[in-house]
Amino acid sequence: MMEELTSKQQAVLEFIEARARQTGFRPSLEDVRRHFGFNSLNSVVVYVRTLERKGYLPQPDLIKGTPATPSLMIPVLGTVAAGTPILAEENIEKWIFVTPPTPSTADYFGLKVKGDSMIDEHIVPGDIVVVHKQQTADNGDIVVALFGDEATVKKLHEGDDGIFLMPANPAYHPIPVTSDVSIIGKVVGLVREHLS
Repeated sequence: MMEELTSKQQAVLEFIEARARQTGFRPSLEDVRRHFGFNSLNSVVVYVRTLERKGYLPQPDLIKGTPATPSLMIPVLGTVAAGTPILAEENIEKWIFVTPPTPSTADYFGLKVKGDSMIDEHIVPGDIVVVHKQQTADNGDIVVALFGDEATVKKLHEGDDGIFLMPANPAYHPIPVTSDVSIIGKVVGLVREHLS
């Protein structure tokens, strides 16, 4: 259970979340300082670090191999229901801050990993893969594909014997890419919130 917030901490959190929803970006420290009339940026840093420490505000540098700023708010899908648009509201579990390679929130989403089929690529259950929306990918890319009723994370393999979605766990079998399989994005990062 997360620690309770003071009324001022709650106000700062609500301002940051509202700005992120409006613009797709987390506001700058200076924006927060001006909005609340703080005398120094140090006051803002204390509030932001407290919100991060208490678990209300994810740190924006959790995405593997990218700088900490600027951060972008993207939707995280828990599951993808068949027949609904990928970012349909019923598919969205929560929103997180990340630092994607390009600054357009419409181009990215997160997907919560449920199985262990990509464990040899260090993608484990509970991870959130950050996905760039695209319908094509290169050989060797880790992709998210719709297969039947589910979204699956696999490595794309093109060979003489065809195109396959390859697991990174010998307990699972490759999935041949046929007309009922469609690539919906390329994995560009990873967020691990469940550190143990």
